[in-house]
Amino acid sequence: VVPGEPNISKYSDKAPKEYAACVLPLWRQEIPGSTQSAISNGYRITAPSIITADEILVIVKSKDGSQVSLYQGPPWAKSGALRQAVRDCL
Repeated sequence: VVPGEPNISKYSDKAPKEYAACVLPLWRQEIPGSTQSAISNGYRITAPSIITADEILVIVKSKDGSQVSLYQGPPWAKSGALRQAVRDCL
């Protein structure tokens, strides 16, 4: 279950599979327990958090690429490195 509004919502020209393949290794460098799972129209990448809600990236197919939505916990718990990976892979 994804909580509320995304912290970041972006569009990528890459297909969901290609985008996920870019982000997942970067997230795993930061949080080794990060996992990827297929959802009906794309992928969900989850970085587990010990302290607060998991950080979740939802990548869904859109017209000519992917819609990317990042959901993060409270501001003090957000990972800047995960957010940067989301931007770097666009």
